[in-house]
Amino acid sequence: MVIYLIDAFNVIHKVLQLTGSSSPRNDFVNYIRKNNLTGSANNKVVVVFDGYPPISDHPCGQYEIVFSCDVTADDIIKKKAGNYKNKKELVIVTDDRAIRDHVRQLGAGLLSVAEFLNKAKKPGTNSGREDINDSLKREITEEMSKIWDREEK
Repeated sequence: MVIYLIDAFNVIHKVLQLTGSSSPRNDFVNYIRKNNLTGSANNKVVVVFDGYPPISDHPCGQYEIVFSCDVTADDIIKKKAGNYKNKKELVIVTDDRAIRDHVRQLGAGLLSVAEFLNKAKKPGTNSGREDINDSLKREITEEMSKIWDREEK
């Protein structure tokens, strides 16, 4: 089992698909899931956000979501990393230099944000089918209905 400890806002700001999201926290967790960035479902995922939890967010299932509240996410990540017994199972995802230096001293694994995001599914890895948004689905359905209607006449 691998334990991923993710510096959320450090990663979110580098995911182009989340630019302008009305719910970046939930969308970020969904992005991780959809792209299988943490591998096996047996791996533990801890996503650490700065600040307080918004009331409108929904639970995120198997992921542990942590909000730093009155301290920084960096402080929470360092503390959590120090508390894990088996540092060889631990992978910290961040570009923050202070966290990276701290984690190196602990002997835990590190992934830069770019390395983590490069684990995303590559085109063609989902049986040749690309996910499409709801608007495009409606447009395709309408077009197919028009074609179907023409063929029946």
